Amino acid sequence: MRKAANYQSGRIFSDRRWKIPFFVSLLVSITLFTVTIFGLYSSSYGRDELQVDIVSFENSEDLDGYFVESDLMKSFKSNKASKTEPPRFAYLISGTKGDSQRMMRTLQAVYHPRNQYILHMDLEAPPRERLNLTLSVKNDPTFSEVENVRVMSQSNLVTYKGPTMIACTLQAIAILLKESSNWDWFINLSASDYPLVTQDDMLHVFSNLSRNLNFIEHTQIYGWKLNQRAKPIIVDPGLYLSKKSDIAWTTQRRSLPTSFKLFTGSAWVILTRSFVEYCIWGWDNFPRTILMYYTNFISSPEGYFHTVICNTEEFCNTAIGHDLHYIAWDSPPKQHPRSLTIKDFNKMVNSSASFARKFHKDDPVLDKIDKELLGRTNRFAPGAWCVGSSENGADPCFLRGNNSVFKPGPGAERLQQLIGNLLSEDFRSKQCHTQ
Repeated sequence: MRKAANYQSGRIFSDRRWKIPFFVSLLVSITLFTVTIFGLYSSSYGRDELQVDIVSFENSEDLDGYFVESDLMKSFKSNKASKTEPPRFAYLISGTKGDSQRMMRTLQAVYHPRNQYILHMDLEAPPRERLNLTLSVKNDPTFSEVENVRVMSQSNLVTYKGPTMIACTLQAIAILLKESSNWDWFINLSASDYPLVTQDDMLHVFSNLSRNLNFIEHTQIYGWKLNQRAKPIIVDPGLYLSKKSDIAWTTQRRSLPTSFKLFTGSAWVILTRSFVEYCIWGWDNFPRTILMYYTNFISSPEGYFHTVICNTEEFCNTAIGHDLHYIAWDSPPKQHPRSLTIKDFNKMVNSSASFARKFHKDDPVLDKIDKELLGRTNRFAPGAWCVGSSENGADPCFLRGNNSVFKPGPGAERLQQLIGNLLSEDFRSKQCHTQ
């Protein structure tokens, strides 16, 4: 039996009839490959013209159409020009277990038809609560008609002080960039944030600003703080576990970076579209380098955008060192800011900030803000776009008018004064200041 098998095997490999079709197919493949390389299929890519194309690449001005960064740089430069159309904001509102109602309240308080909104409830929230949030957005008649509110279908695990918060923020920005090209500033809020001015106030004030100003509180890390914060290595369990837990500290330490300076500041930002596009695309790879560095950095949400913007020539002069938030801290400061109450109302107003944090769920001070600062009695803080009747407690925002017309109030005056101070020469001289 074995002899017979060996005999059949010998017949197969001794049969040389396969050589002719093999060499024919090999010759055809080589011919097609050669034709493709030298472009013989089309006369427009003849040998002479191919040489011209190669020479033309030596001129840097001719490279603009071939690389994606050229389009992004053109977008950045075009944003420097004053636009006649009023601005638009893109909001990320994030929350965790038990925050769905607070997220909806914050959303309604900052809603305007011109803007874009994306909501993210992290993986710690039960599926039923995430579903209820999605249904609340879907069943709202205004949201359904305007189609400018989205709930992220993918829930990410977000660890306090870990890089998962930055990862979630960048994912939301990428979605906003993909879904809509008509917005100028990105704003991140949490369920414990609340506005102190109406969207008409903000849109009116920002209409008179350069579209290249980034509001991001920042300061350089140096001295003993640099050794204390930059050398330790942490691991965020949210990167590989399905349940939330605190960040883990390792025993290893790393050397300080030498190719860039480290900055820190508030995790709450108002960033231009051109800057967040740069963070997503990263055409020179610098944002990705910083993102990898901050993967093992304590409190990375308080340093990633800050370090990128202050180490990038195109954007460092656009950073305004204020996040337009009112936040109260204990003295000495604790790990978390102090929760705001009615006792803080006057300080919030006098700060002239656009937002404040943090608030307990349904704290009475939120009703006071609605009544005295936002004029909110129904779903939304009313603006000039609400042209319906308010008789008998009806919601005037059920009927929408021109969303490019604003009706600024006292909040606009306060915010205008604050931004005027922030744009002063003395204040701006401190932006991205290095030791």
